[in-house]
This record gives sequence, C-alpha cells and structure tokens, in this order.
Amino acid sequence: MDYNVQFDAASARHCIECLNPTLIPLTVTIETALRRAYLPRLEKSGPVGRLIARQARAFAADWDNEGRYGRACDRIPSDTINFQHDSLACAVAAGWDGAGTELVPLEPEARDGWLCESVSKSGKPTSVVTEIDREAFNQFWLDTVTS
Repeated sequence: MDYNVQFDAASARHCIECLNPTLIPLTVTIETALRRAYLPRLEKSGPVGRLIARQARAFAADWDNEGRYGRACDRIPSDTINFQHDSLACAVAAGWDGAGTELVPLEPEARDGWLCESVSKSGKPTSVVTEIDREAFNQFWLDTVTS
C-alpha cells in the first residue's frame, strides 16, 4: 500500500496531472534498507540517532522484516529492519546523484478507488526513478544521519 498516493487518490491524481513530480516506485524504494548493522553507529551518534535506533528495534519487533524479507529474498540484506521509502524520496528531491531517471509517458486513471498509472503514448512525460545505487544510498543515509 502506497499511502502517499492511495490515501487520497483524487488529490494525488490532481498533483500528478498539474505538477511535474518525480515518481519513485516501490520497486525502487525497496532496494534501500535500514539495517540492524547500522544500529550501533546510530546509537553512538547522539540523541536523534539513539531515537532512530530505539524506534528501529521496536519496528523490527512488530514487523519482522528480517524474517519476512531479509532471509527470504536474495537481494534484500538479511538484517533489513525497514525500507527507506521517504528517505530516498527526500534524497532524490534534494539532488542526490545516485538515482537514474527516465521520462515515461504516464496517464493516471482511477480504478476501483485506486490511482493507477498506465504507460501511454498520449500520457504526460513524467520523471520516474528507474534505478538507484542501493549501497551508495544506504551509506549516504547512514553518514548523513550520524554526522
């Protein structure tokens, strides 16, 4: 469930049609990871890092992404606590250079209350992140948060 778009699909559609957003699909954001290996460094970095580490442990206990995805999926680190969907979006918006984008002609349409984007020759050319350097992003995030 993409809460940023689907929570209010009509508003999201209006924004996509009237503005020039860069879209980052879940297929890309799940390449990011807040990993258990990062927790010691976060805890040593100050109050914000300690808070993130504490929240990460609580999230890990509730969701068990390590078991559901980390140990079950080859390309996801085994110690994945969560995916960095919003952190990646902020980094891309701020100009982080590890993301590859393409202009894709997209046409938004509502289907059963959901906003769907279809590739269409008549669609609006929309910037879509199609790839990231996942290791570089994870390191960039950790360095930024702990600096």
